[in-house]
Amino acid sequence: MVRLYHVLLGFLLIPIGVIGASYFSANSANKEDSQPSSVKTPIPTVVSTEFNQNNIWKNLITDTPLPPGWKINPCQDKNSMLCVSANAKLVGTVELKILPLSTQPNFEKMLVNTGIPIDKNINYRSPKYITQVTTALNDWVKNRYDLLAKNNKYVYDDNLKTAKTADGILFSAYPPQKTRVGKLQGIRYGFAGLEQKGGVHEQHTGYVAFDGKSLYLINTAFDPASSIAKFEKLENLSVFLPYLNTLVENLELPN
Repeated sequence: MVRLYHVLLGFLLIPIGVIGASYFSANSANKEDSQPSSVKTPIPTVVSTEFNQNNIWKNLITDTPLPPGWKINPCQDKNSMLCVSANAKLVGTVELKILPLSTQPNFEKMLVNTGIPIDKNINYRSPKYITQVTTALNDWVKNRYDLLAKNNKYVYDDNLKTAKTADGILFSAYPPQKTRVGKLQGIRYGFAGLEQKGGVHEQHTGYVAFDGKSLYLINTAFDPASSIAKFEKLENLSVFLPYLNTLVENLELPN
């Protein structure tokens, strides 16, 4: 069976515009950020001091360029959520999960399968192991795609290359891409559910990284069926995704 994470050629040729642009523009946005300030002036992040002190985002986010009128703040009501607002109105949320390796037996097996023994004395961030850890993270993403397709009731067609729901929604997985998550080597991934007439049923973006002790999972989506970590409007998610990539790259993760 062809792996679910292979990008569908047909999807790449569909003129859906906002989907591919929002996911793949992250790298181009980073190039823009590297230009002199005369070319692009970053909009400073303004983080409110009035938030839940137990929110795990509070010590991790740094100054990040944002569109005019946009702000990010650790959510007051949910410890794992980052609230995104535009012109003082909440437009979306981003979730961060920190999962100890001891609670992730499947990922432990993925590390072992790359040749890395599970040993608390190993420095998994050492250049000696970075390739193997990246391989394990890619395996985690592949498994994630399989679970997403199953949970969303996508079914493979006769060619075993595409997946659809009974209503004809096409599952299209984005290729995993290397990215930084703070100082860690991470993987960015995601998928879209496309309607037959060209509309977008759902779009998900996630990041995963490993520091030797825990998995860091960051995700958000445009998904009407989701109750957390989502944007109500696809256009707002599309605007924010390049800035989210910069935010993730500059997280102040514990050493």
